[in-house]
Amino acid sequence: MDGIAVFDIGSTHFRYTVGTPAGEFLTKIAVEPTRPEILPMQIVHAVQNLQQNSSATIVAVAVSCTGLVDTSNGIIREMDTKYGSAVRDIDLRSVIQSECDLPLFLANDCSASALGEWYFGAGDSYECVAHVTFGTGIGAGVVERGRLLRGESGQAVEVGLFPVAPTSGLDSFGVPGAWEAICSGRGIPDYIAHRLQTDDRETTLRDGPHSEAEHLFEAANDGDTVAQEYLDQTAQYNAAGIGTLCNAYNPGLITIGGGVALNNQQTILNGIRTYLDDYLYVKRPDIQITELGDDIGLYGALAHGYPEREVV
Repeated sequence: MDGIAVFDIGSTHFRYTVGTPAGEFLTKIAVEPTRPEILPMQIVHAVQNLQQNSSATIVAVAVSCTGLVDTSNGIIREMDTKYGSAVRDIDLRSVIQSECDLPLFLANDCSASALGEWYFGAGDSYECVAHVTFGTGIGAGVVERGRLLRGESGQAVEVGLFPVAPTSGLDSFGVPGAWEAICSGRGIPDYIAHRLQTDDRETTLRDGPHSEAEHLFEAANDGDTVAQEYLDQTAQYNAAGIGTLCNAYNPGLITIGGGVALNNQQTILNGIRTYLDDYLYVKRPDIQITELGDDIGLYGALAHGYPEREVV
């Protein structure tokens, strides 16, 4: 049996296994800390491990990775580390071809996840599917009739930079009011700190270090009215971001994933659904949490590793 070594690489961890065209994983999913400075050889060693421990013949390597990727040349142009710094120009293809004699398929993780949703998730009944990831940042991918929207240089659908609040005083990558500057795992703590600078009301959000987005959800759930107000405001920004995506690409289905969303599913969904019509011009799509969970990046890599699937 032929299989593909599939990798889902984030700033902190990467996960990998062997997958088949039917969407079956043949080995237990392994997890390692991401080491950007030696990432090509880290992948090579993982592939060698899979070759030794899987009955399948590995015929390719498919990687879903955070950051800016050069799909054509197999190079990660820029990826963030867990420390907030960036590593640039990581050449995966040359090393993997040299060490493993295998072809490499490389895609941005959010774009790949949309393709994974189309083939292995909830995309069966739709012409156009979008997947939005609420993680450290906010990203998305859009697939229409099996074809991934890539853009001129492979950087399409950078929805995290939609300027949903341009006068907020917050930015991401220099874009004022970028969606991810307020509503992502990294943005929510910054948004809280920014608001508290001029908000003198009593709130538990001031108690102790609140460097994680989860603190806002916990405080709101515990009845903190200031936290509830801030959370409601992020819901409006999320609806503005989703509405902009809808107006631009007109998907029939939007699935949502990433740690922030998967850990707060109903809160995120209910907030978007409450305010979405305020920002919509096109028909309202179906919106749901992805059924592929944390594995959607692996499914995305797997779908991308079989490029003949795409309808051109």
